[in-house]
Amino acid sequence: MQPEKDIEIRSEEVQEILGTPPSWIVRWGTTLALATLVILGWIGFLIQYPDSTEAKIRVSSTDPPRKILADRSAFISELRAINEDTVEASELLIVFENQANYSDILTLEDHMLHVKDISVPAIMAFRPPPNLILGELQDAYYAFLEKQEAYTSGRSGRFDNLTTSQLRDQLQKELSTLEWEKKRKESLEKQLELVKKRYVREQNLLSENLSSIDKVNKLEEEVLTNERMVQGSESNIKTKQIEIQLIRRQISSFRRGANDDLDVAGRELMESFGNLRNRLEEWIKQYLVRAPVDGVVVLSNDAITDKQYVSTNMELLTIIPVKRKEIVGKGEVELVGSGKVKVGNEVIVKFDSYPYEEFGVVKGEVSKKSKLAADGFIGIEVTFPEGMLTSTGRVLESGQNAMTGKAQIITERKRLIEWLFEKVRGTFR
Repeated sequence: MQPEKDIEIRSEEVQEILGTPPSWIVRWGTTLALATLVILGWIGFLIQYPDSTEAKIRVSSTDPPRKILADRSAFISELRAINEDTVEASELLIVFENQANYSDILTLEDHMLHVKDISVPAIMAFRPPPNLILGELQDAYYAFLEKQEAYTSGRSGRFDNLTTSQLRDQLQKELSTLEWEKKRKESLEKQLELVKKRYVREQNLLSENLSSIDKVNKLEEEVLTNERMVQGSESNIKTKQIEIQLIRRQISSFRRGANDDLDVAGRELMESFGNLRNRLEEWIKQYLVRAPVDGVVVLSNDAITDKQYVSTNMELLTIIPVKRKEIVGKGEVELVGSGKVKVGNEVIVKFDSYPYEEFGVVKGEVSKKSKLAADGFIGIEVTFPEGMLTSTGRVLESGQNAMTGKAQIITERKRLIEWLFEKVRGTFR
């Protein structure tokens, strides 16, 4: 019995030895576990977990391409735009057929733009060239010149020292000069008709390869020169007619015993200038097409040409702005959970047309948030402070049309340890 008891005692001692780990293992194991726990806690504190919501987004420029349509049906006189040509704002693109010389119209416009202060002194300093070919604006222009001359005459008093007899003698001289100028104009008009016939004949010969472009251009310049001579003669006639009217008015004032009021002449002058300016603006809107912004001209597939007839609302061309303004994205987030979305939240956009695995993502921020819901969604607006610069260093081109994609709105950045604690609390509730 003694051996069995010894074996039992020894077995308990062995078990105690085997079940008791060495003190150094306990000490270092506890230290390692504590260190691991501290490191994991520190990592959980450093790492931030983004709380986000998603939305579909559509991004476009605030200065989109401008389509230019025909305001009315008309023939194109001159097409000055070339496909993919770079143009500046207000640059002339298209001229529709009209009776005026558009370069003279632009000359008149330039002179009128220099009149900054709409006052009698400023208007009296307005002196455009006398032989402008203005077509439909000619009558309004001559009406203005008449008021300008009337004010000049009234202010200078150049007829005040003349007797009625002297005024009548002056009137007869002006009438004789007027008749001579009318005959001169008739002669110039006949000469112009001959030059025009030669010009048309030379154009026909050129179409059959029997003439040269130099001859046609030379005759075209000759036609313009003769037109200006006719217009200059017409201007002289109008000036004489104005002078005759002023003399007759002075003779009439002698009979009435009163002079014309200078203040009335000043008001009529300003009214005629305003009328001329309004007529000019209407003419330009009707016959000229200008570039609305700096950009690149894009002609449609059915490209317009010189002498072509265009109908109302026909698309003429498109201007793609060169200096694109701010790019803005518009999106919608679901009403449920939208309260977390705030102005200033970071937005990460992945565009459908630019796979983010290759091109990267674009960062933006929420700039506006709608206060009203529509169909279960809240509208938001996203701006891009760094433009279309992606996380890979590329710059995306938005092109003519808006780009679509998915937006991840970072509503809050929580530390990983905070997120874990929230999950644990949620589990035990």
